[in-house]
This record gives sequence, C-alpha cells and structure tokens, in this order.
Amino acid sequence: MAEAQTTYDSLVAALKALTQGESPNTVTLPVAENIWLTRPDAESYGVVSQDFEAGAIRAENVKQDEAFEGSFDLFSLAKDGAGWIPLIRNTLTTYCGGCWSLNSHVYERDTRLFHWEWTFQTEG
Repeated sequence: MAEAQTTYDSLVAALKALTQGESPNTVTLPVAENIWLTRPDAESYGVVSQDFEAGAIRAENVKQDEAFEGSFDLFSLAKDGAGWIPLIRNTLTTYCGGCWSLNSHVYERDTRLFHWEWTFQTEG
C-alpha cells in the first residue's frame, strides 16, 4: 500500500515540477490558480489533479494494495503544445509505465486554446 502512494505522490510531484520550473530543462509551465476564473498570461499552462483512490485490494479486513488516479491538463495557444507534450508523456511513462492515456484533445473555441487531458493511474 505504501509503495502505491509513494509512486503516486512522486508522479504528482514530477508533474507539478513541470509547472514550477524544476523540470530538467528548467523552463516553467505556468499553472492555473483557478481553472474556472483565471488563466496565467502565458502561451501554455498546466493543471495537475489528484483525483481519487481508483481501487483497493483487501484481505483479512485490511487494505493490502491500492491504485490512485489523476489527470494532467495542458492548455496552449500553440497547436503542438509548445514542446510540452513530450515532457508530459515522458514523465507519465517514467512514473506510470503504460498506465496512462491521452483522454482528450480538443480546440476550445471560447478560449482559443488547445486542450490536452491525460489520465493516469499508479498501482501498487
């Protein structure tokens, strides 16, 4: 159980690092303070969400193992995501292996932003 939580926390920390200039290229992907009301004045920005415990295995009335689920959203004025897509995909692969997917990719006419949403799951 602790291993799953550690992996999940490490992944979320790595995704947040992308938004705080702690990524290997030291370029900051701004993060939205409130996705519904404001957005950073930037070409691209990200939002990481720690969603929920996706499942658990119990034995003898004790939780033995669990899985966590979350998402990472990239919003960009650039059709190609301004170079952030490979960094996000590499981070997800490093921490989740194959347990992530691109859930959606849309152009939002109201905001004139391209929006990618990846969902991920870590299991213990």
